[in-house]
Amino acid sequence: MSYIKKAYYRYKSLSKRVRDSISFSIFVIGLVSTVCTIIGYSLSDLKIDSISYRLLIVIGLSIALYAVAYWVIGIIFKDRIGLTINNTSVEVSCGDIFAAEEYRVIGCDTHFHTTVDDVIISKNSLQGKMVLEHGIADEIKAAVRKEAERLNLIPDENGLYTFPLGTIIRYDSSIDKKTYLMLAMTELNKDYESHTNMAKYEHMLMKMWNEISRVYASHDIVFPILGDGITRFDDRPKDRYTLIRCMLCTLSGSGKHFNSKIKVMIYGKPDDIPLYELNDIVKTLRR
Repeated sequence: MSYIKKAYYRYKSLSKRVRDSISFSIFVIGLVSTVCTIIGYSLSDLKIDSISYRLLIVIGLSIALYAVAYWVIGIIFKDRIGLTINNTSVEVSCGDIFAAEEYRVIGCDTHFHTTVDDVIISKNSLQGKMVLEHGIADEIKAAVRKEAERLNLIPDENGLYTFPLGTIIRYDSSIDKKTYLMLAMTELNKDYESHTNMAKYEHMLMKMWNEISRVYASHDIVFPILGDGITRFDDRPKDRYTLIRCMLCTLSGSGKHFNSKIKVMIYGKPDDIPLYELNDIVKTLRR
């Protein structure tokens, strides 16, 4: 029994892509075997007397079927996968968030700075690109001030407001006529470095889903991989797959249902992100 358990746990430790490819191979071999038995046909009809040869044929067919299934899964789910979490349609795909038509979530610091000088805010960050290419600093400051007044926040000596992590501020740009949901994602230290840790990150995401529910007005929402890029995790760096997993898990944990589509957009090649494996996360979350 211990050997069976070890084999089972080893099988479960394999990736979903491998397990499903194995299952497909076994299913097809079993189906063909059943059909052949019904019609009265077997390998002995091929005039192959050696049991070893017959076994090699079955093994060869199984490997070929496994390889085909593995290849097809990789092709189909190379750039996109659709999921359902809390009865909400979720898509993880590749693209440029600034080319999307949906409400765009942009990770910002808790002060929502608009000084893009590669010191306070990087020109290459999404926050920097939003301010420089898709927005007007004075408009953004006005949206921040309005939200601060709603929350009864007091500015500091520099005139800056400090928002709780996870706060969402809606900004309707007059430049590209798009709606941005600016997210208080990270805190800046004295050197203007974005720092967080996994506990703060998860707390931020849980509050974010509540905030999104408050402001999304049934529009589709598109996210980048929050925390990717210049954000520093003090408890060790996090890869993009881990960040996506955390985003999906906190969506499930929030209990929020959205009657629109949620999109997580991957910028660049997703070679380091096994999209098909996200099915296992969703399956676990449903338990």
